[in-house]
Amino acid sequence: MSNHPRASALLGITLEDAADRIYVQTVSSTRAWLRRGRFRALEHFAPPLAVPIFRVLASTWRVRGPQAAAFWDMMAPPRVMLATFHGMMLQLLRFAPLPAAHGRRVVVMLSPSLDGKLLAAALEHLGIDYVYGTSGDRSVGGAREFIRRIKAGDIGVIAVDGPVGPCCVAKKGFLQIAAAAGAHVTLAATSAGPGLRFGSWDRAHLPLPFSWVELWLQVLPAPVEGSEPQMLSAVQEALVSAARALRSPVLPLAWARRSDR
Repeated sequence: MSNHPRASALLGITLEDAADRIYVQTVSSTRAWLRRGRFRALEHFAPPLAVPIFRVLASTWRVRGPQAAAFWDMMAPPRVMLATFHGMMLQLLRFAPLPAAHGRRVVVMLSPSLDGKLLAAALEHLGIDYVYGTSGDRSVGGAREFIRRIKAGDIGVIAVDGPVGPCCVAKKGFLQIAAAAGAHVTLAATSAGPGLRFGSWDRAHLPLPFSWVELWLQVLPAPVEGSEPQMLSAVQEALVSAARALRSPVLPLAWARRSDR
């Protein structure tokens, strides 16, 4: 090692930086490994235990809606996409049997993330179909199987603020998918009585036994090329307005108090 003070100082800083980087990478890798292990365990063991409990819990919820006219408007087109916010998925599951009772299957688009795989395991045990989009891609290129299922007549369900938020902020990818499928978009907002939160980014809310759950629907015309900016703004405004009117616990508190959002 050089005895020159400046060279020694520079070398010392370089070694210190290298050690810090190795430490950070080691800690990050360990945390990622532990997280993957936890989710794999949950994926295999949680759904068989939790789904029967969820079925019983959901059967106690008192249902409000959807409006009959809006429901039949949703069912009328041959190609339909149901757009909602990620945190409303748990409550929306209570209404999943409705389309099947009238001859339409439901298919949910998920991301291949750890969270998505855990939700997929739960949906499988609930008898609800799902497809994976390409990781990080909610555009047409990442949703070919989802589009195929919608064209075949299934009702495609997608969280417009997924897969990682921000909560209740719609992204344009779902409109591109709807246009590619030639699908009419139906907006779905839910609300519920007292329940439990999980501290997740999407403000997911699980109603307590015998709580009420409510579903609001609004059918939009099929998106056309070039209309995405205007339609995205309309979808965002309609979903947030509906969530506010329903007093949905999923809606961020700051938004719930603002009438101009």
